[in-house]
Amino acid sequence: MNHPVWRRTLRRELAWLMTLKVAALALLWWLFFSPAHHSPVDGRAASRRFAVTHPALIAPTANPAGREGSDD
Repeated sequence: MNHPVWRRTLRRELAWLMTLKVAALALLWWLFFSPAHHSPVDGRAASRRFAVTHPALIAPTANPAGREGSDD
C-alpha cells in the first residue's frame, strides 16, 4: 500500500501519544490507587465513621423556642 507521508507521520505521532497516555495513567494509578494505598476497613470502623447519633441523645439547647424565660 502506498500511503501518503502525512498519514504515516500522523499514525506514528498518535501511537506515541497513546503510549504516553497509557504510561501516565498507569503512573497515576500506581501513585494514588494501588493496593499499597488502601487502608483496611471493617464493619465496626465503617459504622463509627458513618453513625448518626439519635436526636434524643444530643444535648438540648438552653431555650429551643428562642425566648428568655418570660412569664406570660
